[in-house]
Amino acid sequence: MILSKINFDFPEGIEVVPNTVVNVYVIRYQDLVIQIDAGIKTDANKIIDFYKNLDISPDYILITAVDYLHVGALREAYDTYNPKIYVPKKEMGTMKNGPSLRGILEIEGKGLRFEGIQHVYSYNKMDIDFIEVIGTPGYSMDNVSIYFKDKNSIFVGDSLTIKRNKIKLDSMFTQNMEMARSSLIKIKNFCPVIIFPSHGAPYKCESTTSP
Repeated sequence: MILSKINFDFPEGIEVVPNTVVNVYVIRYQDLVIQIDAGIKTDANKIIDFYKNLDISPDYILITAVDYLHVGALREAYDTYNPKIYVPKKEMGTMKNGPSLRGILEIEGKGLRFEGIQHVYSYNKMDIDFIEVIGTPGYSMDNVSIYFKDKNSIFVGDSLTIKRNKIKLDSMFTQNMEMARSSLIKIKNFCPVIIFPSHGAPYKCESTTSP
């Protein structure tokens, strides 16, 4: 498989909120505004400023995994814009109630906390016809990737990283490596496709075979 770093503009209709710690993507398509993930808590003002500058607001926020990296600023976006929020089904309880930190994390893990939101929906109720939700567990046990069919783009969250022009799994932050490897194969099967990760620049997967 050949990977090439994207050295051209994002596909029309896809943007990234500038200077967030975790990549927060925004799709503007068919009169809808769809945000992918919500970054950490300190990203909140950057996200809100992004919408203010464009005079738009999110209709939907789609979450790839429920943890402090991906939903840290979600509360502020929800209170400001009241978007419809979708999360993986098995992570709805965590999204509504906040994380359960035990042991040493309860003492030292304050930075891992995020505020729960009661009004969220599972992806099996989503009806955006140009979006396909792909189960890609491994990073978390119910992690998903978001495939934007019409732009041949897939938002993978932390399902993978790209280092030295190769797709990688980050074992340090992966809950289940066996599941992650299976999810990686699933993502590769979408090639050729543009891959939008949570960290770093997007990449274009040119083919599914080696040169």
